[in-house]
Amino acid sequence: MSSPNRASTHVGRVHPGVWPTEIPVLDALPEGPRGRLAASVARLDLKAGVTFLREGETTDFLAIVVAGRVAVHLRVPERGPITILTLEPGDIVGWSAIVAPYRATTSVTTLEPTELAMIDAETLRGLLEADIELAAALHPLILDTVVARLAATRTQLLDLFQGREADPW
Repeated sequence: MSSPNRASTHVGRVHPGVWPTEIPVLDALPEGPRGRLAASVARLDLKAGVTFLREGETTDFLAIVVAGRVAVHLRVPERGPITILTLEPGDIVGWSAIVAPYRATTSVTTLEPTELAMIDAETLRGLLEADIELAAALHPLILDTVVARLAATRTQLLDLFQGREADPW
């Protein structure tokens, strides 16, 4: 999916400028940054089984799971895609939208009907560049997400290759 607007015609329904009643991650932001970010949040409703981020493709938005569950998949050579993590309400999806080169490091598929609070990548990058208070509040939350994904990926890969002989390198 290359843009949130295309999402409405291909995978779900976008509701621009609609801040769901509660978004755990964003509701934890200080009042000023939260208010400035609110105008850029849209809601996306997806059916079960929809892959809305694809590994290697441009990440056009950052999202927070508001309702539902999604599976994070990673392609492993000679094994195919493996699920490394299941995300639930409050989890961030698409952090690569703010980290150059803005390419998804995993694919993400809904496991059940899912609601996302989403922010367009270019808009978010502009806000973070212009608003130091917002950047200071949001970056640690996103960094926590990246750390959790790295740990989950490491665990899954250790499990996947357990019992194999050591590689010669």
